[in-house]
Amino acid sequence: MTEKIKILIADDHPILREGIKTVLELKGDFEIVGEADSGFKACELVPRLNPDIVLMDIRMEKMDGIKASRNIKLLYPDTKILLLTMHDDADYILEALKIGVEGYILKMSDMDKVVNAIKLIMENETYFDPKITKSVATMTTDILKNSKRNEFLEKYELTSRETEIAGLMVDGLSTKQIAEKLNVSISTVSNHRRHVFIKLKVTKLSELISFAIHEGVFIFKEE
Repeated sequence: MTEKIKILIADDHPILREGIKTVLELKGDFEIVGEADSGFKACELVPRLNPDIVLMDIRMEKMDGIKASRNIKLLYPDTKILLLTMHDDADYILEALKIGVEGYILKMSDMDKVVNAIKLIMENETYFDPKITKSVATMTTDILKNSKRNEFLEKYELTSRETEIAGLMVDGLSTKQIAEKLNVSISTVSNHRRHVFIKLKVTKLSELISFAIHEGVFIFKEE
């Protein structure tokens, strides 16, 4: 029998916590090991309950989700974190990317989407909701003109294929999904991904997204 994924839910709205708990338990693949109504409580419970992943609301009293995530990642780096966010949490998201959380998703997303995000993260992938990434980007950068985009590509010596794959990664596609979309092998995508990380001097997807937001590339194409 496959071991269930242990989840800690941190949200200061009891009705929302109960709703998430009920749906996830019905799926059969998950065990809700605890609930927290604040970031402070989540930090207390992680060492006691040893969850595989924390579903962390960003906006909570008695320590928000960003501060709690920072503390958890510092003390228990193997604990994975999926942030539950709203569209207007842009400043928080930029900070979350620096911390190194494994993902973020809109708080009111369909639960099937939440389940998919959890499973991807537990397979050592990441899940960054492209709607939120795009929302953050619109607040921090303008759409690049083609000439400036070309200057950027020349500066970092990215090939057209590397640029394409980097863009799909930022858009939230997994390595497997990119391979299927481009009709290439997973190993080919992995090689391009490695080259992108080396050239842009990033080590993980969250850093790539943060880089893309600040540079204004990959996310937007002029219509």
